Amino acid sequence: MSYEPEDPRSDWDPLGWEWEGPDEHSSGLAQPRAAELVAWVPQDSPPPQSRGPAVAMLVASVLLAVLGLVGIGIGVGSIFFNQGAPPPEIVVVSGPRMVSAPAQAPELRTPLADAPSDRPRSDEAPGTGQTALSPVPDDPVVAVARAVIPSVVLIEVNAPEADQDSPILPEPGTQRPDGPQRYGQGSGIVYDASGLILTNAHVLGEADTVRVQFADGTRAQGVVVGAASAIDVGLVRVDTDFSLTPAVFADRSTVEVGQLAVAVGSPFGLQQSVTSGIVSAVGRAVREGTGDSAFVEMIQTDAPINPGNSGGALANRSGHVIGMNTLIQTDGRVSGNIGLGFAIPSDIALNIAERILKGESTELGYLGVWGTDPKIGEPGALIVEVQPSTPAGEAGLLEGDLIVKMDDEAVSTFTELAAKVQFRVPGTEVKLEVVRDGTPITLTAVIGSRPVSPQSGVGDEE
Repeated sequence: MSYEPEDPRSDWDPLGWEWEGPDEHSSGLAQPRAAELVAWVPQDSPPPQSRGPAVAMLVASVLLAVLGLVGIGIGVGSIFFNQGAPPPEIVVVSGPRMVSAPAQAPELRTPLADAPSDRPRSDEAPGTGQTALSPVPDDPVVAVARAVIPSVVLIEVNAPEADQDSPILPEPGTQRPDGPQRYGQGSGIVYDASGLILTNAHVLGEADTVRVQFADGTRAQGVVVGAASAIDVGLVRVDTDFSLTPAVFADRSTVEVGQLAVAVGSPFGLQQSVTSGIVSAVGRAVREGTGDSAFVEMIQTDAPINPGNSGGALANRSGHVIGMNTLIQTDGRVSGNIGLGFAIPSDIALNIAERILKGESTELGYLGVWGTDPKIGEPGALIVEVQPSTPAGEAGLLEGDLIVKMDDEAVSTFTELAAKVQFRVPGTEVKLEVVRDGTPITLTAVIGSRPVSPQSGVGDEE
């Protein structure tokens, strides 16, 4: 039987020191008790002893110190060996860049149609014969804006002379200090290089002269050439000593529902404002106001337009003007845009402008019928009553006839028929395709002049 001596390190030995014999014990420590030696076997070498954490820390510190000295030595040596070497290139890696507007605006490119491309082929890098990535195309709205902006102007009516040099325009509708005339503003489209500008008749009002401001800020006095208030088209002429950029117009037959539509104008005097959307509908027969205002087959768009956009351009993705922004529809609570804007198609506006220039009549066409939309059956304009001694009576139209086409253009509703008739010049001959008692027939009518004070009745009288 034997027992192990009590180890004096069992209570405190933080450094992990090992004791070799009784002479090395501290005098303050208790001496081991006597023990009976049962057996002893000599060993060739002492058993391995584990090193404590302090030893590991000491070794690591020494290694780090040595590595540090070696690094310092290499650095000092490189200074002497590379004294004649060129300075190293410094590459700075930064975060995202904020690019400010250039001091000079990029050159406006117009028109876009059939413009030759000066870009290299997408499958060949310039001068290398190697394949290159395709260039990133311009944003379509940016391209349209570049083409159309030079052709859109701001029109001011009855502008106070004191405000001519001020960038802040008075609120449209405000009264002048020296009279009852009211200030107004709208937009216009450069019609040709001679100085003719197309706009809405309601922008001009009763004014004889206006002030025109071009895209570059240049202002000029304009004279009202004429206006067709019923269809809301007006024409202004300015005499300038600088060249103008006429707009490129596109026929409404090229307009399709869903295509890109970009509006350019000066809403609330904010010149050259650009908004975008799509064509929501075509051939939308809309009456602009009351009295002698006509139904016009307009282009509907959700591109935001507001007061001041009237007379401005509605363009397609090629930078061609497809319509002249004219009015918006509201819900009676909000006076601003709610996504229902309407533009007079370019071909209608240009037709009226040509009439004004040639001194031709801008009277509304007249057929002499009352009508409505059919409740059942195929679309068309259902004739309810034919006025005596009118173009309709002379053409042989009867009550109950359904007009489905006019000059090979489909007629879906009675308001569409009204728009087509009112747009025709009095004296024009038109072909009417009619369904009478289920049988299709063709009649010919000569459009007359609309009476000055048409009476209201069932449906609308045309």
